[in-house]
Amino acid sequence: MHDQFAGVGPVFASGAGAAAQHSGRMRRRVLVFGGVFLLCALISLSYTFLRPAIYLASARLQVTPPAKLPVPEAVTPADTTPDFLLESQILNSRPLLEKVAARLAAQGELKALSGEPVLALQAMLKVTPIEGTNVIELEAKGEQRLLVARLINTTIEVYREQQAQTGASSTQTELAQARDEVRVIDSKVAEKKRAMEEFRLRANIVSGERDENQALSRVKGLGASLTTATDREAVAEGRLRALEQAASEGKRAPQAKDNSTVLGIEQRLLQLREEWRALERQFTPQYLEMDPNARALKTRIANLEQQAVEERRKSQQTALAEAREELASARATTQRLQQHLAEDKQSAQSFSRRFGEFQTLQDELRGLDQMRQAARQRLLALEASELTRKPRLQVLEAAATPETAWRPLYWRDAAISLAASLVLGFLAVWFVEFFDRREPMAPAPSTVILAQPWLSPQQGAMALGGASAMPALSAAPLPQQLAAPLPRELSADELHRLLISAAPENLPLLLCLLSGLSMPELQALRVSHVDEHAQTLTVPASPSRVLALEGPLQTLVKHSAALPAGGALFADAAGAPLTVADIESAVSTSAFDANLDEAQQVTPETLRHTYIAFLVRQGLRFSELGKVVGRMPGEALNVLSALAPAGERVGLGAVERTLPALRRLNLG
Repeated sequence: MHDQFAGVGPVFASGAGAAAQHSGRMRRRVLVFGGVFLLCALISLSYTFLRPAIYLASARLQVTPPAKLPVPEAVTPADTTPDFLLESQILNSRPLLEKVAARLAAQGELKALSGEPVLALQAMLKVTPIEGTNVIELEAKGEQRLLVARLINTTIEVYREQQAQTGASSTQTELAQARDEVRVIDSKVAEKKRAMEEFRLRANIVSGERDENQALSRVKGLGASLTTATDREAVAEGRLRALEQAASEGKRAPQAKDNSTVLGIEQRLLQLREEWRALERQFTPQYLEMDPNARALKTRIANLEQQAVEERRKSQQTALAEAREELASARATTQRLQQHLAEDKQSAQSFSRRFGEFQTLQDELRGLDQMRQAARQRLLALEASELTRKPRLQVLEAAATPETAWRPLYWRDAAISLAASLVLGFLAVWFVEFFDRREPMAPAPSTVILAQPWLSPQQGAMALGGASAMPALSAAPLPQQLAAPLPRELSADELHRLLISAAPENLPLLLCLLSGLSMPELQALRVSHVDEHAQTLTVPASPSRVLALEGPLQTLVKHSAALPAGGALFADAAGAPLTVADIESAVSTSAFDANLDEAQQVTPETLRHTYIAFLVRQGLRFSELGKVVGRMPGEALNVLSALAPAGERVGLGAVERTLPALRRLNLG
């Protein structure tokens, strides 16, 4: 018994030294942390609470700038943004702040300010126009609580007085300028009218319309007549050429159809020819030669044809003479009109030049009339809107004296300072420990105390100096407890021997176990879960998964083809699904037939674990492991983590999903 507890003393001695060393290092950490934390906290809190308080006062006012020119209702109003921005700049200008400083100094408010008062007030005051509106926000920041509000309110009062004076003077100035403008434009209009009337009399211009003047009307009429005469000449010349061409070619003249004599002869000739054709249809040519009436009819036809030719010639000669006479008349008319137009052309050009000058004078007078009308409307609008054109100021929110400081936020900054000091303290401890690293000491030999069967727990505790000297073995920490053993994993050779020795009816069952299926999933499989066309197997689990029937797994297609539809995929002779004992028996018999070492330890879980270990050893992500073998409990994953290789995990696409022993299997 003394030998059993001989190593307890050295263990306690080494533990006491380690505890003392740990206690010294802890004291050093506390000192470093406390010193850095207190120093940083003292500096940051001093800076936080020694800063002076800044007070903020604000006000809002609506400023309507004076309108420079009145705008009619039908015209789009001009953009007043530049005028509004100008008014906002006036609020913070030096001339205005000089008046404000003088008024505040008279009230005794500027005694606490150092330096030039105007610059100090300008630095305190901030003017911000609110975009999209004509509202201006005034802010004043300073250490004097009462001054900030009075500065804003005094600035508004001085600005109101100044704008009222400026608006009145600008209104009177605009009215005087508008009256002078109307008077000057009236004199210019009267002068232009006199000049235009004198020019009209000198140029003999009857009216301002071009067509109402005699010279231009005559030229215009001659031009129209010349155009008509030219058209007639062209028509007559064309007619003459057509008649001459018809005469030269021996064709009938176009006017022959209008000759009544020719028309009468042609009608008689047509009737006689019709009678002759009728006789030819009734009698023979020999009879017609002997018949005097027929010979007389033929003679009349020849006479009429000769007479028609003669009349056509006469008619054509008459038409040619008339065409030549008409062409000569048209040419004479055209030449006469051209001569008259040439005589009046110079006078027409001179009149057109003078008329153009007259129209220029008319346009100038019209422009002056428009300017006079606009100036009179402007003057009338200025006189009617004298009050509305003055700048208007409306205080939406007056400045109030602040009760609390705006900046700094002492308690917030103090909390930030303490948090930063805390972080710096921890960083200082880490910095010291980083440069004070020591080589790890070899662990002392551990002593395992085994309880003897002849010693009761109380006697064992007495031998160690009391029950409080050492905790019970059952209360030992988890790292000292033995890990759960891994199930048996078959080698590639054992798998090959198992598969080639298995009975044909048991081989599909073994292949499913070596593809990650569990016994409950095997019992739930039905023939309908095998898709022959898609070559897939749907595993009825929660959640369900689909496995590709590749390699030896294709034997499930042949296996399911021999079974009734809707039945169990793995069934006994009666058609009922295999029980757990049946599955274990099929695995055990196959293991014994393969003459495996310790065949009695080969179970269905052994085959499934062999496949899972094959996937894990390839570095497959545990998050994707369930897509192949189904959902697994956390305890099983903890055990499998010992098989995973070091390094980055990979997805399903980067691992081999068929065991090498299954690929070597020849099922042909």
